[in-house]
Amino acid sequence: MPAAFSIFDNISPDEYEQMMACFHAVKRQYLPGETIVSYGTGSSLIGILLEGEATATRTHPDGRQTILERLERGNIFGEPLSTASDISLVQIICQKKAAVQFIDYSHLMKRCPKACPFHSQLVSNALQLLSQKAVRLSERLDILSQRTIRAKLSFYFLLMSKKEQSSSFDLPFSMSDLADYLSVDRSAMMRELKKMKEEGLLSIQKRRVTVCGKR
Repeated sequence: MPAAFSIFDNISPDEYEQMMACFHAVKRQYLPGETIVSYGTGSSLIGILLEGEATATRTHPDGRQTILERLERGNIFGEPLSTASDISLVQIICQKKAAVQFIDYSHLMKRCPKACPFHSQLVSNALQLLSQKAVRLSERLDILSQRTIRAKLSFYFLLMSKKEQSSSFDLPFSMSDLADYLSVDRSAMMRELKKMKEEGLLSIQKRRVTVCGKR
């Protein structure tokens, strides 16, 4: 799998250090299960995931959780970028030990008074990442539009297979998190997966899924 695109691509280490000093950026570390940020506070900070993994999770009033997006190294997040209808219910949760660089949104988008070429590169990279976020959102809407649990699973596995260019791939989620991402009941999802395995449609070893192609 190709390395994840980063907002700092084509920016040298020296340019990165200059930029972070100019932006008064702050770097923080997080452990699995920790909340990196909660939306709804009016924060103008943008987070850049330098290491680790995280999820954008929405907690419903009844306590249910829905995973809106999986974030990996190089991805960006923040309240100014959120498309959620009620951002006060959204949190970014660390899944694997993470390092996050925080910068103010205004520094990212405003015109640099020094006309630094690497600042222009940063903005270009940010726009590309936002485009990728739009694609991921579209993919998730396609998944949620499927009418049955089997259809949601099949569509999601098809997307994963295409991204990995292989019929076998590792799930980025635990089964509980996968159910949250698909917005389905975990027990019902596990029953459907069992049926799909019995029918020879796929095999699962821990998080390793192989789509067998049988219909």
